[in-house]
Amino acid sequence: MNFDLHQGEILGFGGLSESGMHEIGKAVFGASYDREGTVTLKDGTQINDIPTAIKNSIAYTSKDRDNESVVINQSIGENIIMPSLNYLDYGKSPFINWKKARQFANEYAKEMSVKMQSTDQFVSELSGGNKQKVVLARWIGKGSNIVVLDSPTRGIDIGVKQDIYQLMNKMRKNGKSIIMISEELMELIGMCDRIIIMKDGAISGEVLRSPDLDEQKLIAMMV
Repeated sequence: MNFDLHQGEILGFGGLSESGMHEIGKAVFGASYDREGTVTLKDGTQINDIPTAIKNSIAYTSKDRDNESVVINQSIGENIIMPSLNYLDYGKSPFINWKKARQFANEYAKEMSVKMQSTDQFVSELSGGNKQKVVLARWIGKGSNIVVLDSPTRGIDIGVKQDIYQLMNKMRKNGKSIIMISEELMELIGMCDRIIIMKDGAISGEVLRSPDLDEQKLIAMMV
Protein backbone atom coordinates (compact mmCIF):
# COMPACT_ATOMS: atom_id res chain seq x y z
CA MET A 1 0.00 0.00 0.00
CA ASN A 2 1.01 3.59 -0.53
CA PHE A 3 -0.48 6.85 0.82
CA ASP A 4 0.37 10.48 1.56
CA LEU A 5 -0.52 12.56 4.63
CA HIS A 6 -0.83 16.32 4.13
CA GLN A 7 -0.31 19.18 6.56
CA GLY A 8 -3.50 20.31 8.29
CA GLU A 9 -5.37 17.14 7.32
CA ILE A 10 -7.24 14.46 9.22
CA LEU A 11 -6.75 11.24 7.26
CA GLY A 12 -8.98 8.39 8.35
CA PHE A 13 -8.38 4.65 8.07
CA GLY A 14 -11.37 2.34 8.33
CA GLY A 15 -12.15 -1.32 7.77
CA LEU A 16 -12.95 -4.51 9.59
CA SER A 17 -10.91 -5.17 12.72
CA GLU A 18 -8.47 -7.56 10.99
CA SER A 19 -8.15 -5.52 7.78
CA GLY A 20 -4.62 -4.37 8.66
CA MET A 21 -5.54 -0.78 9.51
CA HIS A 22 -4.30 -1.02 13.11
CA GLU A 23 -0.84 -2.02 11.86
CA ILE A 24 -0.65 1.27 9.90
CA GLY A 25 -0.28 3.35 13.07
CA LYS A 26 2.56 1.24 14.40
CA ALA A 27 4.34 1.34 11.02
CA VAL A 28 4.17 5.16 10.82
CA PHE A 29 5.54 5.41 14.37
CA GLY A 30 8.45 3.08 13.63
CA ALA A 31 7.07 0.46 16.01
CA SER A 32 6.35 -2.26 13.44
CA TYR A 33 9.61 -4.17 13.36
CA ASP A 34 8.62 -6.61 10.60
CA ARG A 35 7.53 -3.77 8.32
CA GLU A 36 8.69 -3.63 4.72
CA GLY A 37 8.84 -0.39 2.76
CA THR A 38 9.46 3.14 4.02
CA VAL A 39 7.86 5.97 5.98
CA THR A 40 9.38 9.19 4.65
CA LEU A 41 8.88 12.76 5.84
CA LYS A 42 8.78 15.77 3.54
CA ASP A 43 12.46 16.52 4.18
CA GLY A 44 13.47 12.97 3.24
CA THR A 45 13.92 11.66 6.79
CA GLN A 46 12.98 7.98 7.07
CA ILE A 47 11.19 6.73 10.18
CA ASN A 48 12.46 3.28 11.11
CA ASP A 49 12.23 3.31 14.91
CA ILE A 50 10.37 5.00 17.75
CA PRO A 51 13.15 7.38 18.91
CA THR A 52 13.48 8.73 15.35
CA ALA A 53 9.70 9.20 15.18
CA ILE A 54 9.58 11.14 18.46
CA LYS A 55 12.62 13.23 17.51
CA ASN A 56 10.84 14.17 14.27
CA SER A 57 7.62 15.23 16.01
CA ILE A 58 5.48 12.12 15.43
CA ALA A 59 3.09 10.94 18.15
CA TYR A 60 1.17 7.68 18.47
CA THR A 61 -1.70 6.51 20.67
CA SER A 62 -2.40 2.79 20.59
CA LYS A 63 -5.74 0.99 20.49
CA ASP A 64 -4.42 -1.01 23.48
CA ARG A 65 -4.31 2.00 25.79
CA ASP A 66 -3.43 0.27 29.08
CA ASN A 67 -0.58 -1.85 27.72
CA GLU A 68 0.93 0.38 25.02
CA SER A 69 -0.04 4.04 25.54
CA VAL A 70 0.33 4.63 29.28
CA VAL A 71 2.42 3.25 32.11
CA ILE A 72 -0.37 2.21 34.46
CA ASN A 73 1.70 2.03 37.64
CA GLN A 74 3.29 5.43 37.26
CA SER A 75 1.83 8.82 38.06
CA ILE A 76 -0.08 11.09 35.71
CA GLY A 77 2.80 13.54 35.80
CA GLU A 78 5.44 10.92 34.97
CA ASN A 79 3.37 9.75 32.01
CA ILE A 80 2.91 13.27 30.65
CA ILE A 81 6.58 14.27 30.84
CA MET A 82 7.96 11.00 29.42
CA PRO A 83 8.57 12.09 25.77
CA SER A 84 9.73 15.57 26.81
CA LEU A 85 12.49 14.75 29.29
CA ASN A 86 15.16 16.30 27.06
CA TYR A 87 13.47 19.69 27.55
CA LEU A 88 12.98 19.34 31.30
CA ASP A 89 16.57 19.16 32.51
CA TYR A 90 18.85 21.85 33.91
CA GLY A 91 20.31 22.76 30.54
CA LYS A 92 23.94 21.75 30.95
CA SER A 93 23.10 18.94 33.36
CA PRO A 94 21.50 15.60 32.41
CA PHE A 95 19.38 15.61 35.58
CA ILE A 96 15.67 16.35 35.42
CA ASN A 97 14.53 19.70 36.81
CA TRP A 98 11.58 18.34 38.79
CA LYS A 99 10.11 21.77 39.48
CA LYS A 100 9.96 22.41 35.74
CA ALA A 101 8.66 18.88 35.14
CA ARG A 102 5.82 19.30 37.66
CA GLN A 103 4.82 22.63 36.13
CA PHE A 104 4.85 21.03 32.68
CA ALA A 105 2.69 18.09 33.79
CA ASN A 106 0.22 20.32 35.62
CA GLU A 107 -0.11 22.65 32.63
CA TYR A 108 -0.99 19.95 30.12
CA ALA A 109 -3.14 17.89 32.49
CA LYS A 110 -5.15 21.08 33.10
CA GLU A 111 -5.30 21.85 29.36
CA MET A 112 -6.80 18.39 28.74
CA SER A 113 -9.16 18.74 31.76
CA VAL A 114 -7.97 15.49 33.32
CA LYS A 115 -10.19 14.65 36.32
CA MET A 116 -7.67 13.83 39.03
CA GLN A 117 -6.64 14.51 42.62
CA SER A 118 -3.23 15.72 41.45
CA THR A 119 -0.61 14.77 38.86
CA ASP A 120 0.92 12.51 41.56
CA GLN A 121 -2.10 10.18 41.28
CA PHE A 122 -1.45 6.84 39.56
CA VAL A 123 -2.86 6.46 36.06
CA SER A 124 -4.34 3.08 37.10
CA GLU A 125 -6.87 4.96 39.26
CA LEU A 126 -8.34 6.92 36.33
CA SER A 127 -11.30 6.16 34.09
CA GLY A 128 -10.69 5.11 30.48
CA GLY A 129 -11.51 8.58 29.22
CA ASN A 130 -9.12 10.28 31.62
CA LYS A 131 -6.35 7.80 30.78
CA GLN A 132 -6.81 8.82 27.15
CA LYS A 133 -6.60 12.49 28.13
CA VAL A 134 -3.26 11.77 29.84
CA VAL A 135 -1.99 10.13 26.65
CA LEU A 136 -3.05 13.15 24.59
CA ALA A 137 -1.64 15.61 27.16
CA ARG A 138 1.74 13.89 26.74
CA TRP A 139 1.81 14.52 22.99
CA ILE A 140 0.23 17.99 23.13
CA GLY A 141 2.97 18.94 25.56
CA LYS A 142 5.57 17.53 23.22
CA GLY A 143 4.18 19.71 20.41
CA SER A 144 3.97 16.84 17.91
CA ASN A 145 3.19 17.81 14.31
CA ILE A 146 2.05 14.38 13.11
CA VAL A 147 -0.36 12.57 15.43
CA VAL A 148 -1.48 8.97 14.86
CA LEU A 149 -4.64 8.15 16.82
CA ASP A 150 -5.68 4.49 16.83
CA SER A 151 -9.23 4.13 18.15
CA PRO A 152 -8.94 7.38 20.18
CA THR A 153 -12.52 7.26 21.52
CA ARG A 154 -12.75 3.51 22.17
CA GLY A 155 -14.33 2.72 25.54
CA ILE A 156 -14.89 6.31 26.68
CA ASP A 157 -18.04 8.30 27.38
CA ILE A 158 -19.70 10.79 25.04
CA GLY A 159 -18.45 13.85 26.94
CA VAL A 160 -14.79 12.85 26.59
CA LYS A 161 -15.40 11.94 22.94
CA GLN A 162 -16.55 15.49 22.28
CA ASP A 163 -13.45 16.85 24.02
CA ILE A 164 -11.22 14.71 21.80
CA TYR A 165 -13.06 15.72 18.62
CA GLN A 166 -12.68 19.40 19.55
CA LEU A 167 -8.98 18.87 20.23
CA MET A 168 -8.52 17.20 16.84
CA ASN A 169 -10.23 20.08 15.05
CA LYS A 170 -8.08 22.59 16.94
CA MET A 171 -4.93 20.69 15.99
CA ARG A 172 -5.94 20.57 12.34
CA LYS A 173 -6.57 24.33 12.32
CA ASN A 174 -3.08 24.79 13.80
CA GLY A 175 -1.54 22.89 10.89
CA LYS A 176 -1.05 19.54 12.59
CA SER A 177 -1.48 16.37 10.54
CA ILE A 178 -3.59 13.57 12.02
CA ILE A 179 -4.09 9.93 11.11
CA MET A 180 -7.27 8.60 12.71
CA ILE A 181 -7.79 4.84 12.71
CA SER A 182 -11.28 3.80 13.75
CA GLU A 183 -13.78 0.98 13.46
CA GLU A 184 -16.60 3.53 13.94
CA LEU A 185 -17.64 4.64 10.47
CA MET A 186 -19.73 7.62 11.58
CA GLU A 187 -16.73 8.91 13.52
CA LEU A 188 -14.59 8.76 10.38
CA ILE A 189 -17.29 10.42 8.27
CA GLY A 190 -17.75 13.21 10.80
CA MET A 191 -14.08 13.97 11.46
CA CYS A 192 -11.95 13.14 8.41
CA ASP A 193 -11.02 15.13 5.31
CA ARG A 194 -10.14 11.89 3.54
CA ILE A 195 -10.93 8.25 4.36
CA ILE A 196 -8.97 5.20 3.21
CA ILE A 197 -10.74 1.86 3.54
CA MET A 198 -8.64 -1.27 3.99
CA LYS A 199 -9.44 -4.90 3.24
CA ASP A 200 -7.15 -7.92 3.60
CA GLY A 201 -4.09 -5.74 4.27
CA ALA A 202 -4.51 -3.51 1.21
CA ILE A 203 -6.32 -0.30 0.27
CA SER A 204 -9.72 -1.10 -1.22
CA GLY A 205 -11.00 2.46 -1.64
CA GLU A 206 -10.48 6.13 -0.85
CA VAL A 207 -13.07 8.89 -0.50
CA LEU A 208 -13.04 12.62 0.25
CA ARG A 209 -15.25 14.40 2.76
CA SER A 210 -18.68 14.88 1.22
CA PRO A 211 -22.23 15.59 2.44
CA ASP A 212 -23.35 12.59 0.38
CA LEU A 213 -20.97 10.15 2.07
CA ASP A 214 -22.70 7.54 4.25
CA GLU A 215 -21.86 4.30 6.01
CA GLN A 216 -23.18 2.12 3.20
CA LYS A 217 -20.64 3.50 0.71
CA LEU A 218 -17.81 2.67 3.12
CA ILE A 219 -19.19 -0.77 3.99
CA ALA A 220 -19.33 -1.63 0.30
CA MET A 221 -15.54 -1.12 0.14
CA MET A 222 -14.93 -3.20 3.26
CA VAL A 223 -16.69 -6.46 2.33
